[in-house]
Amino acid sequence: MNRNHNELTRILEILKQNPRGMSVTQLAEAMGMNRISVARYLDILRTSGQVDMEPYGQAKVYYLSQRVPISAMLNLSSEYVVVLGKDQRIVQANTNFVNLFTTHRDEIVDQHIQDILFPENPKLGLQQLIDQAIDGEEIVEEIRIIKEKEELFFKMKVVPTAFTDGSPGITIILEDITEYKRSLEALMTSEEKYKALLRNISELLVKVEYMANLNDQIRNPLQVIVGIADLEDEKLAEQIRDQAQEIDTIIQQLNIGWVESENIRSFFRKYSHLNEESEEAAKTVLSGSQKTKT
Repeated sequence: MNRNHNELTRILEILKQNPRGMSVTQLAEAMGMNRISVARYLDILRTSGQVDMEPYGQAKVYYLSQRVPISAMLNLSSEYVVVLGKDQRIVQANTNFVNLFTTHRDEIVDQHIQDILFPENPKLGLQQLIDQAIDGEEIVEEIRIIKEKEELFFKMKVVPTAFTDGSPGITIILEDITEYKRSLEALMTSEEKYKALLRNISELLVKVEYMANLNDQIRNPLQVIVGIADLEDEKLAEQIRDQAQEIDTIIQQLNIGWVESENIRSFFRKYSHLNEESEEAAKTVLSGSQKTKT
């Protein structure tokens, strides 16, 4: 093991002195080793991300990779990132992740991830997702976390990772989608209220329509009564005409209400398709959210 470490260090030193890169043959000559051994060491360094390779004609040129240290890169992210070793214990975590679960980094480093991160989703098996990621599969899942009685939602990515020594690891990235979920719920609540309003107005318009039909049923017999009263006693006819006038005034007001109700009805007929479109939009957003779980 020490010999392998020494040979890996020698390759890195030689490549550092040759920033334009070197082929396997050139490295083998510089180290006094056979090409097969050098190629094996280069594969280890490439896996750990310390060396990059570019094809150059028939040859392959190797050079030191120019990469930002992972500890610095983690804190550049606005997401919540934690890196696990092969034993699934926390190796590194960015500041956002630390602040989400604790107040001190020392409290979570070297802790098993399932002692820190335990989503509320009953169907979610965190261990199963980690196992799939170890097998080389990138996993995306929506999870729910309760923090101080507050419900938080995240889109979780579980990504296979390799350390500098070539050993496997796991990186978990949490994207906060709490506001998105709350906006979606508010949209659905507004949709339900809007549909309830439409139902109530429709019921009211049906009643107004019934009253309009009743108007005709009252007005026609009323005209007959007034006509008969004109043939009778003048004083009685005057009283009947006064009462008939009051009834007719009420009927006219009902007619005005019917016209206004027709205008309202026309308005809702015209814009009812907006309700249908918004429902479809909400369904589309919901289905898109659900697809992230698959």
